[in-house]
Amino acid sequence: MNSMQAIAVFPTIAPENLERFKELAQVMLLEVQNQESILRYDLFFNHDMTSCTVLEEYGSPEGVIEHVKKNAALLVELSALGGKIQGSVFPMSQEGSAISEIRDTWDSKFHTHFAGKN
Repeated sequence: MNSMQAIAVFPTIAPENLERFKELAQVMLLEVQNQESILRYDLFFNHDMTSCTVLEEYGSPEGVIEHVKKNAALLVELSALGGKIQGSVFPMSQEGSAISEIRDTWDSKFHTHFAGKN
């Protein structure tokens, strides 16, 4: 199994940016519908709507790289409204060049799988 999960947090959405952030998030959701490598992409707001957490799942690590490249402009706009993305990645395997690229060049917390339910 070479799937990968990720969490992306937009930590600081000012009240005056909330509606535009939501509009762009809807555009992003439309885009990810067309990316077969994205298995899950769910957005959650905190209680006062000042932070948004995205739960993501990909069929492979290459999928998250494809997503970031394809949607770079939207991610820049969302970050401008919601703060620099605080990311964490959870790959099921440590193998492959995509994992190396993510681990070595991305500003994300990288987690190593230990064990889980089969």
